[in-house]
Amino acid sequence: MVKHLGKYISTIHRYGQTFFNPLLEKYNLNGSQRYYIFLLNLYDNNGIIQEELSKKVRLDKVTTTRALQKLEQEGYIYRIVSEEDRRAQRIYTTPKAEEIREELENIFSNWNEVMLGNLSENQRKQLFKLMEQILSNVTDYFEEQEKNLAANR
Repeated sequence: MVKHLGKYISTIHRYGQTFFNPLLEKYNLNGSQRYYIFLLNLYDNNGIIQEELSKKVRLDKVTTTRALQKLEQEGYIYRIVSEEDRRAQRIYTTPKAEEIREELENIFSNWNEVMLGNLSENQRKQLFKLMEQILSNVTDYFEEQEKNLAANR
């Protein structure tokens, strides 16, 4: 029998959504748009340009724009035109976003504990190392695909 890693990742992702949605509902951050992913990235990259944020979260520009519009509408972020490049916008968190930072980080830490359960510290380290390698493999693959696409245009 062939095992498919994607099946496991997909199932874990769906369970994650079930875990997060009720906890994020009071912040209007639940749903399939992954608003919280953008907010969590902004906490560590406040002032990032929208295009860079889109690359960091590995989501397309349209999804990024929609999510940022929602976050802005909810009062979690604001955007300022970049002084270096007038076509780009820098994104910043608001005090409202900073107020919920610790709680959001706790929600994600709790989900990590659910997923990692009874794994030993060594197993956890191995798992993260393997997941980083898998992510690197996938990233390399898609970067190569993009290069090939660009070369064939």
